[in-house]
Amino acid sequence: MQSEALRNRVIETARSMLRLGLTVGTGGNVSVRCPSCNKFLITPSSLPYETLMPEDIVIVDLLDGTYEGCHAPSIEFHLHRNVYVARPDVSAIVHAHPPIASALAVAHKPLPLIIDACTFAFKDEVKVAEYGKPGSLELAENTVRALGDNTAVLLANHGILCVGDRLEEALERCEVLDKAALTYILSLIAGTPVCLKPLSD
Repeated sequence: MQSEALRNRVIETARSMLRLGLTVGTGGNVSVRCPSCNKFLITPSSLPYETLMPEDIVIVDLLDGTYEGCHAPSIEFHLHRNVYVARPDVSAIVHAHPPIASALAVAHKPLPLIIDACTFAFKDEVKVAEYGKPGSLELAENTVRALGDNTAVLLANHGILCVGDRLEEALERCEVLDKAALTYILSLIAGTPVCLKPLSD
């Protein structure tokens, strides 16, 4: 059994995602790469985050996508797997459905670097991945393509996905993304937003 501490961190992150209003019900999903093998831990499908126990967390093999555990993994396990395979630097993923950032995703509108927090959280503007049905390989492939080497991506008509070295970092990026989305939408009403350059420039 993978480290119970790691499983508990997945559960804590999922509960924080719910508490922060980044999703509702059993929406969204959280995963973390196992440090010692080609596997990752992910939240199970359709179980309330408030009642999750360490044994409910599912282990997915990065090489072939097979999984082990008491439950089926989140429907979006293909999404997480494809990101981990494409991005060896990523150790944690949070996929959420925050209301404000999701509005940009519905409008298929990227989020520019509009406030200082964005320049620290994201490498460049947050792009929108083309639509794919939830749980589909199409969604997974579209997401990897739009994410590139950035740390966040908007999922068209769906939600967001943020990555990081740690679960806390990925979750914080979700918060930054949703709050920046609100600022951006309000700035469009107020006038013409003046965007910042990436820190790497």
